[in-house]
Amino acid sequence: MKTIDLHVHSCHSDGSLTPKELVELALKTGLSAFALTDHDTTGGIGEALLAAAGTKLEVVPGIEFSTRWLHRDIHILGYYLDYEADSFQQKLREFLKDRDLRNHKMCARIQEYTGCPLSMEDLQNRFPKAVITRAHMAAWLVEKGFAATKNIAFDKYLGEHAPCFVPKSEVTPKDAIRLILAHGGIPVLAHPLLYALSRKQLCLLVKELKEYGLLGIEAIYVLNRRAEETFCRSLAEEHGLLITGGSDFHGKNKPDIALGTGIRSNLSVSYSLLEGLKEAKRLNSSQES
Repeated sequence: MKTIDLHVHSCHSDGSLTPKELVELALKTGLSAFALTDHDTTGGIGEALLAAAGTKLEVVPGIEFSTRWLHRDIHILGYYLDYEADSFQQKLREFLKDRDLRNHKMCARIQEYTGCPLSMEDLQNRFPKAVITRAHMAAWLVEKGFAATKNIAFDKYLGEHAPCFVPKSEVTPKDAIRLILAHGGIPVLAHPLLYALSRKQLCLLVKELKEYGLLGIEAIYVLNRRAEETFCRSLAEEHGLLITGGSDFHGKNKPDIALGTGIRSNLSVSYSLLEGLKEAKRLNSSQES
C-alpha cells in the first residue's frame, strides 16, 4: 500500500529538520507523499518542492493555522492552497505580527517569573529560520536549566493555566477556513480530540465549521486509539467531510514520533486519502472557473 503523511513540521516552525531533510527522510522511509504543514507559515514549501523535484515523492503544499474557539486553541490545516498569492502572504504577515506581540509578552513574563534572561532577539538568534512558538521557549528554558524537560516547562511556565501564558489574539477557525478557501485550498480540522472538548462540544464545533466551509477532519492521528479514530471517522461521515491523517512529525522535538509511521509504527495513512483531497481541489477549481 502506498502511504503518506499529511501533517509534518519543519524548522520553519517548531520541527527540527529542514524541508530538504524532510524530503530525504520521506524518500528513505518509502512514503509516496507528505504535506508540509508548518504553523502559520509557508516559508519551507518552496525548498521542499525543489528538493523533491525529479523524485517520485509528492510534496503537498500546506499550513497549520492556530485559532481560538471557546477560549481553546483550535488548529486548522490547509492543503493545496495558492500560498504564493500576495493576498495570502499579506494575511500571514498580519497573523505573524500578532504572534510576535504575544511572544514578546511571554518573554517578559518568563523573565519576571523565572529570572531567566530571554528576549525575542535571543530566540530568533537561536532559531533563525523558525516562526517562534512556545516550543522554542520551552527549549530555551531547558537549555538554560530552568526546566528538566520541555513538558515540565509547559506544565510550570507555558501551558494555558501556567503563569507565563499569554492567550493568542482571537483569530477564529472561521477566519482560517475562509482564508484557505479564498485561496483555493482544502480546510481540515486538525487532531480534533486534543482540545479537551466534550463529545457534545466537539460535535457543535464540527457542525459550526462545516457551515463556514470545512471540508475534512484529521481522523487518523498518531495519538488516536482505535475507538477514537472510529469516532472521528463517524463524525466526518455524519457531516460529509473528507478524512485525512498524519503523524504531526516534529523530528527530534517529538522524538517518539516517526515520519509516516508514528509511535512504534501505530500509523499508516493510505494514499487514497490524498486522492480524495485532490478530487476536492479539482471540484473547487472547476466551480470557481
